[in-house]
Amino acid sequence: MRITKKFLQLTRFTYPHGTELGLLNNLPKGYQEDGLGNYYLVIGDKPTTMFTCHLDTADKAQKKVNHVFNGNMIGTDGTSILGADDKAGMTVISYMISKGVPGLYYFFIGEEVGCIGSGRLAREWKNTEFSKHINKCVSFDRRGTTSIITYQMFGRCCSETFAVELAKRMNVTNNSMNMRPDSTGILTDSAKFMDLIPECTNISVGYYDEHTTRERQDIEYLKRLCKTVCEIDWETLPIERDQNNYDDGWNDDDGWGFWGGGGVGYGGGSSYSSHKSKKYVSSNPNWSTDFFTHVYLNGSEKKVYLHKKQIELEKKMIHSWLSNQIDSFDFVEIIWNGHSLYSESASGRIEYVGSRSDLIEHLPELKTVPMEAISETIQLVEEDDYGFDFEDMY
Repeated sequence: MRITKKFLQLTRFTYPHGTELGLLNNLPKGYQEDGLGNYYLVIGDKPTTMFTCHLDTADKAQKKVNHVFNGNMIGTDGTSILGADDKAGMTVISYMISKGVPGLYYFFIGEEVGCIGSGRLAREWKNTEFSKHINKCVSFDRRGTTSIITYQMFGRCCSETFAVELAKRMNVTNNSMNMRPDSTGILTDSAKFMDLIPECTNISVGYYDEHTTRERQDIEYLKRLCKTVCEIDWETLPIERDQNNYDDGWNDDDGWGFWGGGGVGYGGGSSYSSHKSKKYVSSNPNWSTDFFTHVYLNGSEKKVYLHKKQIELEKKMIHSWLSNQIDSFDFVEIIWNGHSLYSESASGRIEYVGSRSDLIEHLPELKTVPMEAISETIQLVEEDDYGFDFEDMY
């Protein structure tokens, strides 16, 4: 399989959720539909690793892509996104399949609108044959060229031992790799299996500025990655994390908040029922567990809470920047908690835009926060809460 040719073929058009069927002719021979809208293929006898990518791209309507080449980088003429998120991942696992690497290969739908396909499979996972032997879930859907993600949704998704060993194996190949564990992940399909599969991660595939018309793909890195992952002995990687006992970021005082976790899944139709329970809120209206970020204090990374005024200042700054982006989604509101940014369209659709670290590239002002706007602890009081149980309606 010619990697560059495959990537260019996959990115001839964008594929917003609902148009994924247009890619069926590009799937490897022998694929099957899983009854949930996704497509998969198995190589080997009871392989222990599931490799994933997603078919949809982050735009509102399907567009033709006009490629522009600049050295190692492939981009567009500015009239569309590129769709390397996640056609780069699709290229990688298609290459692995062509080389016969043992594994369960999954092509998911609807990742960009709430991990629809992987969410459906996760709910059925314990009823599948795969659940009896899969102990690793590896997504290829991370920007950059160095990351092996260890945290998603502020929960540990794979053990440090697993990430370090995988990085070591990738780096000792003759493909000039520089992989390392990265704790700054947000959300991709592998996150849906964090309480089902011991080791779940996401690996850099070489794209940048995803979700924008500045999106570009380092094609030389993609070639090296494709060759590298075919040289790894995935079956013997160490399994250390206990999926039944992990930090999922949903403790009462954690601050992941209403929009930071479940809100990602509002991409289409969802229903809810209310229930009365207890929750803990700040005794001071200027501070909230919903507003937080991670900073380095005294040489170590710490979670800190942000003052309401700081959130409002940052929100205005972000809103102004986003409004001036000709390639941004149409939005009527932004949702910002100090760490994760979401946009809300007139139709009520919620879409993930990026993390604080993503935004710093465009808004360097977000690199620093005044000390008076930071608190390591806030006082909480208990009160009644009418919570919501969400059910995916796709």
